[in-house]
Amino acid sequence: MALLFLGSTKCALCGQLLVDGDDISGLPPLADMQHPLHKYFDAGFHASCFTNWGEREEALRVLEEERQKYINSDYFKEMALKYGKPKWLDG
Repeated sequence: MALLFLGSTKCALCGQLLVDGDDISGLPPLADMQHPLHKYFDAGFHASCFTNWGEREEALRVLEEERQKYINSDYFKEMALKYGKPKWLDG
């Protein structure tokens, strides 16, 4: 999970500071350090910067691909059997 410090952390897309009152968005970490968009994962953005980002659809595609890998993993299946289906799968 990215740590964002308002007034100190810069938007990973435009480079301007993220400040109190900004509509902030972000992406979770990505394990594939060789992926060309890796530096944008585990980072924060102005929501408007993310909405208008040319690589947005690719980043969301990668995110969904990683989610599916996790859901199909033996670890996830074991934990779901043991503790039940997580609520975030419903949304």
